[in-house]
Amino acid sequence: MPKVSVILPVYNAAPFLPLALASLLSQTHRNIEVIALDDGSTDGSLALLRAAAAMDPRVSILSRPNRGLIATLNEGLQVADSDFVARMDADDIAYPRRIAAQIDRFAADHALGVLGTNFDTLFGTDRAEPAQASILAGQGERAVFARFVTPLRHPTVMFRRTRLGAGRLVYDPAYPCAEDFDLFRRLAEETGLAETAEPHLAYRLHAGSVTSRQMDLMVKSHIAILRENLLRHYPAAVEAGFEQVADALKVESVLAAGTLIRRLDGMEASQPDAERIAFRTGVTTIFHFFYAHICRSGRHDLAYHFVTGAGRWSAIRRRERVLLAAAGTLPVGQGFQFFDRAQALRRRMRSVSLADLVPELSSMSVFAKRIEHAAEFGAARRAA
Repeated sequence: MPKVSVILPVYNAAPFLPLALASLLSQTHRNIEVIALDDGSTDGSLALLRAAAAMDPRVSILSRPNRGLIATLNEGLQVADSDFVARMDADDIAYPRRIAAQIDRFAADHALGVLGTNFDTLFGTDRAEPAQASILAGQGERAVFARFVTPLRHPTVMFRRTRLGAGRLVYDPAYPCAEDFDLFRRLAEETGLAETAEPHLAYRLHAGSVTSRQMDLMVKSHIAILRENLLRHYPAAVEAGFEQVADALKVESVLAAGTLIRRLDGMEASQPDAERIAFRTGVTTIFHFFYAHICRSGRHDLAYHFVTGAGRWSAIRRRERVLLAAAGTLPVGQGFQFFDRAQALRRRMRSVSLADLVPELSSMSVFAKRIEHAAEFGAARRAA
C-alpha cells in the first residue's frame, strides 16, 4: 500500500475544517500523511488541527504567519516525501475511497502523472448538486483543454512525482488565484492528465471561498495564461487587446475578445480529430468565462457587443438575448438578477442531501464533532 502525502492548506477555515479532517482520516487507504499548513489563521483553525493531530499521528502541522496560498502549497510540496502527493482544501469533503480510487487508477495507467476526480458541488450545509458526466474522457483531451482553462478541479488532484520532470511540480507566484491553471498546462506537456468518472469529493461553494473573494485577480491571471497559451498553440486566432478585458472593460476590448472567439470557432474544423471535442469545449468555456466577467461588472451593453463580436448568440439563454438587445437603452441589471435568483432556485431544487451521496457522512460527522470537542477542551485547559 503506497504512502500518500495530502497537502492541506488552512486559512481561517474553522467552520468546515473538522469535517474535512475527518473525511481524510476516514479514508479506506490508510497509509496517508496529512500535512496541514496553517497560514496564519486567526479563527481557531490551529486549535482544531492540534486536536486532530493529538487524535491521529498521521496529521502533522506547520504553522507560521500568513504567506498566501502559493507559498503555502510550495512549502507543502517541499515537506512531502511521498511519490504520490494529493491536494485537498480545508472546506471540502473527501469521500472514503477517494485516495484508494486514485491509487488504483495510477496502478492501471503507468503513463499517468496527474489525476483528478469528478466531484459533487456542495452549497449550504448539507445540499449537493450531483456531478455531471465528463465529456473529456479521451486520451490527451485534457491536455488540449488545459490550453484554455483549468482542466481539473484543484483540490481533487493527486500527483505521481516519478512521472514528472525534476523541479516541475512547483506553483508559480506570477499567477495568483490561477496557479493551478498554470501548473496543469505545464505538466500537460510532459505527462498524462486524467479524471475519474466517479465523484470522490464534495467541492464546497460559499461566499468566503478564494474564488468568491478574489475574482478580479483570478480573471487577470487566467487571461494572462490564456494569452500565452494561445500565442503558442493558436497564434493566428489572437486578437490584439483582448487581454485588456481583465482591466479595462471598453467597447474595444470586448470586441477584441469577441473576435478571438470567432477566430477560434473558425479553426475548429482544422483541428486533429482526436483534439476537436476538447478544442470546442475549451473555446465554449472561455466564451462563457468572458461573458460572465463582463456581466458581473454590470455592463450588459458591453456584453451585447461581446456576444455580437463572437457570433455566439445561440450560446446564451433566450431570455438573456432579449435583455441584452435592450441593454443599450434600458437598465437591465435587475432582469439579470432575477434570472440569477431563478437559476439558483432551480439548482436548489435539483440538489440532493449530501447524506444521500455519501452514506458514511454520519460517521464522519461524529468524528468531526470529536475534533471540535477536543479543541474546545484544550482551549479551556489553556485558559485555566
